[in-house]
Amino acid sequence: MKANNNIFRLIGFWCYIKPKILQLFIIITTFKFIKEWQPKATKVTMKAWRLEQPRVENLHLVNDDPIPQTLEDYEVLIKVLAVGLNPVDYKRVKFRPKEKYPFVVGLDIVGIVEKRGSKVDENSFVEGGTVVLLHGSFENRVGYFAEFTLHDSRYLSIVPKEIYQGKDLAEVASHLAGLPCASFTAYQIVFNRLRLFPQDRHQDLRGLKNIVVSAASGGLGGFALQFLRIWRDSLPEEQREQVKLIATCSKKNGDDVTKLGATHAVDYSSEDVVKRLQELTDNKGVDVFIDNVGFENKRIELESLGYEGQLIISVESGDNFGVNELWSKAQSVHSIFVPSTYLSRNHDKMEQLRFFGDEVLKFYAQNQITSLVSEILPFERVKDGLEMLEGRHVRGKLVAKLWSKQYDIKLFVIYLFIEKNGLKNFNLKKCFRKHDTMIG
Repeated sequence: MKANNNIFRLIGFWCYIKPKILQLFIIITTFKFIKEWQPKATKVTMKAWRLEQPRVENLHLVNDDPIPQTLEDYEVLIKVLAVGLNPVDYKRVKFRPKEKYPFVVGLDIVGIVEKRGSKVDENSFVEGGTVVLLHGSFENRVGYFAEFTLHDSRYLSIVPKEIYQGKDLAEVASHLAGLPCASFTAYQIVFNRLRLFPQDRHQDLRGLKNIVVSAASGGLGGFALQFLRIWRDSLPEEQREQVKLIATCSKKNGDDVTKLGATHAVDYSSEDVVKRLQELTDNKGVDVFIDNVGFENKRIELESLGYEGQLIISVESGDNFGVNELWSKAQSVHSIFVPSTYLSRNHDKMEQLRFFGDEVLKFYAQNQITSLVSEILPFERVKDGLEMLEGRHVRGKLVAKLWSKQYDIKLFVIYLFIEKNGLKNFNLKKCFRKHDTMIG
């Protein structure tokens, strides 16, 4: 009987203390959450992916990187919503001799303007309201894979409200982050270098009938195919049928590149690529070869090019191209490397990045291109994403967003606590920035 009484006492005590423990947990969670997302006026450090020395093992997610407090005349402080991962990021992590360590990695972001410099147009860049997209600079004084960054407002694009209005901004930003580096490069190749403008009825197609895109299932290759498809579809039917968009990829990605615009897919893993390209071109050779692979692709490129063929290189490919051999066939080589634009110190060239962004966003808003995002990672897994890119195990684009659903769950728990305890005068929204999409 005594034992039973003790059991009943324990049960009664547990029923009494359980709600108190739950309330204590919710209170602690609430204050931790508010502290983490406090306004920038009192928050002075941020999360960032900092590289201490070359090699991926020296890349660490830190919590003590300082939030920039001073802005130059044309700079804006940006709260980062999502980041895009590119091959140039992991190559930069592996080794770049001119880098000064430590530094915060990354180049592509989408975010919200938090603060303006003295010469920034206040009508175009509204603090807490304007969403921007950009491809960053190697030499920026603040890195981009961080909660906040700085950038010159003259070289970034404003995301039209029609793209995200009435939608989950965090989700939209995650897809937009896949655009900058790859789509800007593809835009420059197709429209600036090859000058393949849609609706141009006076183009001479004799040197543009057979166009090859290598690594077509990747980010750059995928955007190149989409822009080429837009151009090809704008041609009169008789001309359109003459143009072959040939993609090289693995067999499993054949259907995907066809949907993006390829008229033919060549499996590099099982076919003799040079022989197959000669068959498709009636032994005339390729008119344009867009190389997204690099060193190991050089033999295929040079043996596939036809008379007056154009080789366009978007990745490191070495120096030995046999200039005399190219000259004898009137062939040409063009290099495109968007990340080096800022190194030119040429204001006109750097402003082109804004133009590329504006044009790409128009195509995106009209559903003429997709962002090619195949996976959205949490920000904490940026290092994993870079290792996936290095292993070439990625189709399309990898991006990372700076918050996860756990914050939505925390807010829901906090809301229940407030409702249950009758804290009617407690205004949760005042604890956070108005524009935070988690509560907006």
